[in-house]
Amino acid sequence: MAALDNTARLKLESLFGMGGGYVLDLTNATFATFVRTSIGIDPYEKYGDDLSKAKLLRAIWEGESAAEVAKLNLDLLEHWRVTKLLAGSEPTPSEETLRQELIEYLTPMASAPSSAQQESGAPVTFTTEASVTANKIHIEIHEDIYNHIGQYLATGDYFHGVEESYKLVREKLREVTGKEKASDVFNNSAQSDAHYKALFGKAKPTTDAEADFFRGIGYLHLGVQHLRNEKAHTPATPMEPNLAIHYVSLASLAYDLITRYVSEDTINEIEAIVLAKRRGYRSASAFYRDFENGRWLQSLDLPVNLESSSVRKVLKKKWLDDADFTRSYDHSNVVLMQLELVATELTKDDIDRLLELPTVDSYGNDQQAGMLPFLEYIEQQYTDKLSAKAKRWMQERAER
Repeated sequence: MAALDNTARLKLESLFGMGGGYVLDLTNATFATFVRTSIGIDPYEKYGDDLSKAKLLRAIWEGESAAEVAKLNLDLLEHWRVTKLLAGSEPTPSEETLRQELIEYLTPMASAPSSAQQESGAPVTFTTEASVTANKIHIEIHEDIYNHIGQYLATGDYFHGVEESYKLVREKLREVTGKEKASDVFNNSAQSDAHYKALFGKAKPTTDAEADFFRGIGYLHLGVQHLRNEKAHTPATPMEPNLAIHYVSLASLAYDLITRYVSEDTINEIEAIVLAKRRGYRSASAFYRDFENGRWLQSLDLPVNLESSSVRKVLKKKWLDDADFTRSYDHSNVVLMQLELVATELTKDDIDRLLELPTVDSYGNDQQAGMLPFLEYIEQQYTDKLSAKAKRWMQERAER
């Protein structure tokens, strides 16, 4: 149960206008979308579709963790403020006082570990989307960075967390360009384009704005290099958490901006592996036996760079854009096999998008094949990635 005290509840109910069953200006659909975007749940699916929006919000207050309840309420308060601003109206002095008091009350709760994290001792992660509340920004650092330094953040060893984040940036620079020092890659004035092809997929920028952007990335990496040098030559000392997160965010940005490009050779290599795997089955039944529960993935020898979330995100976008279920059963199988490789990056919206794609060819034949075992695999491995729509689709197919 979330730890909202009675005074906070009274203030929230008043500002959100919940007396008549409403929550601000939100409709049922926009309320569901708002909650899903804020804390990742469908309120109607979890708490029932026969409740008013106000009752649903109260149920969320009771049923979700303190951090999630605080984040949702902070997001709703910001929605309330922006809506008034866009309408050209000003909050009354008493309304603004209530809002500020609630922000002060909720903000510490929003950054606290969830009860599950506290019980398990798991590292506390950042929110999945960037959000701003007053002067506090909650962001998602790059997965590769977090996976490397999470152990330090979890134990409060911020000095080594920062140092290791910088090391990872240097290592990625070396992996991509063959050189780990930013000054060797970009030169000391961030003007060298010698490694642009490897970093950005093009040997030269095509516009002045792009040239400035690439040079800015160079300066960012030069900054990481010099900050890392300072840490490397300084004895480990306690570091204030807020400062550490600023440093880590800088490293995350530097890392992200040099891992967004995936070469055609890499894409072609991975696609060829998947295609060869599908063609290696002697029959459809042999394929589906292996495809069930993702067993086929266990025997693949994939490029090591697929371990990077940046690479997976690029591939996910390409494969979603290219997805075509109207060509043949085998091609539909390949599409879904590719997407299983990047399943960690898929979202509910991505999967719903797949279900909306046409499946009938020009002769009137349905060419979609393998969607049900694909969704069963996603449900088994990543339960939170299936929307109510996808679950209904699965149930309907299972009942046929």
